[in-house]
Amino acid sequence: MQLLRRFWAPAIILLMVAIHAAVIGYVRSRVARLSNMQSSAIEIGLMRFQNPNVPDCTYQFQLHAIVDPSRRFRGEERLKLNQLPITEAAEQMLRQVDASWLNDPSQKEIRERLMDVVLQHLDEPLVQRVVITDWLCLPSQSVPMTSNIITASL
Repeated sequence: MQLLRRFWAPAIILLMVAIHAAVIGYVRSRVARLSNMQSSAIEIGLMRFQNPNVPDCTYQFQLHAIVDPSRRFRGEERLKLNQLPITEAAEQMLRQVDASWLNDPSQKEIRERLMDVVLQHLDEPLVQRVVITDWLCLPSQSVPMTSNIITASL
């Protein structure tokens, strides 16, 4: 009993230090696990096309695919393997779309058609949706005929 009375304060301090160390260790392990997670967005490439219904404008955007996180490696592999056929089919489809689709801010129809193009070139449904970024309408005369831009890069 004498021992308990004498060392109760240091014992409580040691217990608090141990609990504090356990909490810090747990938080650090969670942060480390989160920092190693990769994005499920995979870049398909830069699309550039001119629609005959809108001859004074050349459209350009970045196309990305959102894949199932559990199958990210397989999705990236299949998209890289089929990157050029996807780009070719997408640009061909985009040159033929209705001009009203190009002016739609939500780009709903274009996204659906691009999703169809991507899924046609994959043998399994790895892509959950497509994302369009950096949508530009460039004046046709300002776009050079030959370009150093790589139209599809993973």
